[in-house]
Amino acid sequence: MSPPFMARLLAWTADVFMCDSVDQAAGAMADATRWGWLPALSGVALGRDHARSAHAAAGVAPGQDTTESA
Repeated sequence: MSPPFMARLLAWTADVFMCDSVDQAAGAMADATRWGWLPALSGVALGRDHARSAHAAAGVAPGQDTTESA
């Protein structure tokens, strides 16, 4: 890579990922921790809906043991 490109990349990275003040850094951390759980919770909700529809399609009743042989 050329030196000017590397310098621009380094400057951009520092500009994007470095905060100008302590208050700005604290606000960024608060936002990250406040909303960081949301993707995991969304995945749980999607998994729940998928499991319900898969069980409904298979004809398995809620609480029914699927390991019993007929």
